[in-house]
Amino acid sequence: MLAAWQTWEHTIIRWGVALVLLSVWTWRCNRCTKFRAKGARSMKEEFRVYGLSPATMYVVGFLKIVISGIFIFGHNVPFLIRPAALLLMILMSVAVLCHLKVERHRYSKACPAYLILFFATYLAIRH
Repeated sequence: MLAAWQTWEHTIIRWGVALVLLSVWTWRCNRCTKFRAKGARSMKEEFRVYGLSPATMYVVGFLKIVISGIFIFGHNVPFLIRPAALLLMILMSVAVLCHLKVERHRYSKACPAYLILFFATYLAIRH
């Protein structure tokens, strides 16, 4: 019998989350998207809107890129999947709260954060 982290759905979710995180924190980091809060045109502006420092942005970005790597290489380091998913759950919970704090009536801005939180929770529970 396969462990949960070895199933095809677990692998697809891990890779999907990893690729989304990598795209958000690399090539889309300085691009405008419809999900950025209060008209921010880059990740740095968005963190400023939330009242967070550039240093916080770099720490969060570093952590999410490391988490992405763990998810991608999960078959080689399965013991790290759950801790990475738990850390991502914390980061995404804060992201959802930041979106809701700034965009009180525009819940759609928090949709990507909610989705990543959902999948991180799945990965943590089903590991």
